[in-house]
Amino acid sequence: MPEKQPEGEEIRVVDRRRFTTEGERRPGVESESPAATSPPPPPASVPQTAAPVAESKESRAAREAYDRQAPRSQPPMDFEALLMSLYTSAMYQLGLVEDPVRGRPPLDLENARHTIDMLAVLEEKSRGNLTPREQQLLEQALYELRVSYVTL
Repeated sequence: MPEKQPEGEEIRVVDRRRFTTEGERRPGVESESPAATSPPPPPASVPQTAAPVAESKESRAAREAYDRQAPRSQPPMDFEALLMSLYTSAMYQLGLVEDPVRGRPPLDLENARHTIDMLAVLEEKSRGNLTPREQQLLEQALYELRVSYVTL
């Protein structure tokens, strides 16, 4: 519990930030070090353009070693394969795909909704960056899953 301030004692608040929310230097503020001369990053509400990040030597070496491993029995992973994997998982969670060994799985509505929400995040975050085929596949998958979910 916060302590009470003694009566008659004034509370003073001092803004010690060196820059305004627009990135301008506040008047009368001296820089304390050479690092303090660069403006702070823009507020989170300001959209930033993503600059490409250079791949480190270690990361590149690990990727190349991974790619040299034994040939894969499945096609390489791409956006469509990711969508189909999530779509199939959601269909299974909704009980719409029958396992040949175990039969019809039990409904798992909570995880089905989570998987559908993941697809919706992919749709939102990839908007404008998909091929027409990928966009159509994503929209179709989301439509079918949402309709299936609400009809159960």
